[in-house]
Amino acid sequence: MGKVISNFDLGWPGAISRSVDDIVVSLKNKGSNPIPFGVPVFLSDDGSGVVAFSSTSSGGTPQAFEKFVGFTVRSGIKTPDAYPQQQDMNPFSGEQKGAWNPGEVVEVLVRGCIAALSVAGFTPGGKVYIRKSDGAIVPNAGSEGTTVLLENVRCRVAQTGNGACNEFVITKRNIQ
Repeated sequence: MGKVISNFDLGWPGAISRSVDDIVVSLKNKGSNPIPFGVPVFLSDDGSGVVAFSSTSSGGTPQAFEKFVGFTVRSGIKTPDAYPQQQDMNPFSGEQKGAWNPGEVVEVLVRGCIAALSVAGFTPGGKVYIRKSDGAIVPNAGSEGTTVLLENVRCRVAQTGNGACNEFVITKRNIQ
């Protein structure tokens, strides 16, 4: 007899999870590394594109919320890499299949719901932070100066396990 599945993953990182009023914009990857699907991106210094979050562990200077643009979207134009059979599910481990490469135009969700990897502990409606040390998406501020609050982002549905996808909603555009 089969068993009943009671826990479901909330999707692949970067997959738009609801499509009622999503807004997706296209901006160039101005960084020197690939940007994986489902990670927060920030306006480049010259304002002409986006870059991934600069964690202190990568030797970077973490960006402030004012430069937050949105989350990178998984796109069908990247097929067959968009939904590969085997993919590194850790967006902070470097290059992975389906990432937006340097110089490519990146699809960025600036308003709407998206699946993204995070640590466990979120509650629906809870605030969303990025930990400066490693770029992980976390539910708590931690000690002063160790995280960046994504003011317009809230948890939609908490994930079922640590390291799995979570559903986040960007309530309004940050960069107009």
